[in-house]
Amino acid sequence: MSAPFTALVVGPAEHGVTATALAQWELLRTDPGATLVRRGTRPAAAGVLAELAALPPGPLLVHVTDRLFGADADEAADVVVALAGGAGPARPLVVVLHDLPQPSDGPVNHPRRAAAYARVARTAARVVVASRHEERLLAACGVDVRCDVVPLPVPAFPPTGPVDPAAALREVAVLGFLYPGKGHEQVLDALDVLPAPVGVTALGRPSDGHEDLVDDLVRRARERGREFRVTGWVPDADLPGLLRSPLLPVAPHAHLSASGSINAWIGAGRRPLVPRSDYVAELLVRAPGCVEVYDELAPALRAAWEDPARTWLDGPAGPTLAETVEQVRRVLAEAAGVAGVAR
Repeated sequence: MSAPFTALVVGPAEHGVTATALAQWELLRTDPGATLVRRGTRPAAAGVLAELAALPPGPLLVHVTDRLFGADADEAADVVVALAGGAGPARPLVVVLHDLPQPSDGPVNHPRRAAAYARVARTAARVVVASRHEERLLAACGVDVRCDVVPLPVPAFPPTGPVDPAAALREVAVLGFLYPGKGHEQVLDALDVLPAPVGVTALGRPSDGHEDLVDDLVRRARERGREFRVTGWVPDADLPGLLRSPLLPVAPHAHLSASGSINAWIGAGRRPLVPRSDYVAELLVRAPGCVEVYDELAPALRAAWEDPARTWLDGPAGPTLAETVEQVRRVLAEAAGVAGVAR
């Protein structure tokens, strides 16, 4: 049973968190009493609360990552906590947390982000995360709350024509925003095992504030006699064809807690190379064989280059967007106290 609710979606449409929220909304919008409040930039809590005051009561669904809600984690938490406090008991806050704090954030940033996420989680009526690994990361922030685990959906890309899994690969590719720690450097350092012309293509653009990273990566590649190319933002219509082209897919970020980039490769029928981690182990339980796990990148690159079929899936993997939305509906109904919903 569905219940009236309001979805607050913040950020530019190309941001992964915002894109996930908007994709969910496209299926949720037909629910009775579903209302969207959209903010393209960091929201002021007072303005959002004023808009909510004119809407019917019901849970407030918000996808939260600190970078979308404030200049720093403290400011972001202030905004979300204010939304919870100002909305009142008739509008329980359901937060979907993304980019959970972890030690790789650094000795200064990690405790700040951890404290901010803990404040948000304690304020919310319900907390949703995308993996059990994220649930453990939230617990490590010093907060003991019930979490609902709703995995990120695997996109259902439209067909783009026939593909040949045995076709020779021509380039190594990393999908998603470029930012420090994403793993591009490690890929460049491992290229010696591949033929000399082979370089790296970054399918995406630099994250805001990290534009200088491209020059550093180009320089690093040239020092190794390779090329590093950046496509810039890839339109949604072009993405499936690119992901199904003869590229060697690598998702080298070692500190993942959920990954839209990995899911995009999987949705295109590819098996990206990924470093071993708790999150990847959980991913393989949900969809066995969906990724190629490595402990050392160089031999994994060489093996995939010599056998391109290793980089392709035999069949579809999930969960689908519709399956994840059903789980979100259940959380919203429980937050609203709808009768007949099993807890």
